[in-house]
Amino acid sequence: MRTQLTGGILTGGQARRLQSLGDIDKGLIELDGQPLVAHTAHKLQPYSSQPLLISANRNKTVYQSYGQVIADPDYLADYQGPLAGVLAMLTHCTTDWLMVLPVDSPFIPAALIPELWQAHLAQPTATAFYVQHERTYPLCLLVHRRCASSLKAYLLAGQRRVQGWLAEQAAVAVDMRHYAAEDFFNINEPIDVKNARERAF
Repeated sequence: MRTQLTGGILTGGQARRLQSLGDIDKGLIELDGQPLVAHTAHKLQPYSSQPLLISANRNKTVYQSYGQVIADPDYLADYQGPLAGVLAMLTHCTTDWLMVLPVDSPFIPAALIPELWQAHLAQPTATAFYVQHERTYPLCLLVHRRCASSLKAYLLAGQRRVQGWLAEQAAVAVDMRHYAAEDFFNINEPIDVKNARERAF
């Protein structure tokens, strides 16, 4: 598994809903004494033989401490959403598979990474696998690098919906309801930062 997998972290958003707290970069929000990017990197590193890929469009020198920083493709307009980051990482991925985690979900269990891999082994012709719980988590994603060309075409056609592209790939939803719903808590609003810190304490 490790030799076939590269870990990727999505940090490239603008965090617009957090700007009441200042010029916030989600990946650098501190939780339990470490930035969110460090928490995510810690989960991915045991499963990847390659340096982590980090989709980031600002604070790149800070993120370099955790992996290879990849900006969104220059043929796309700025901040085209998370699929632009996925494409950037797929383009630079040197292994067959990329395991993507969003930086703003700090409590995702690392154990789901080998579970997604097992789903791939059970369905070897599929090229993308994502997490399904009480709702869908399409950016907890195991994706083959040959999907890069279709994703590039999708974005250049002006499409941005993650679920729309995954449907085109016939991506497999992997049931993760054996984990608590709270494990997929996502930081989007200022109150979420407070709640995450209270939970981590």
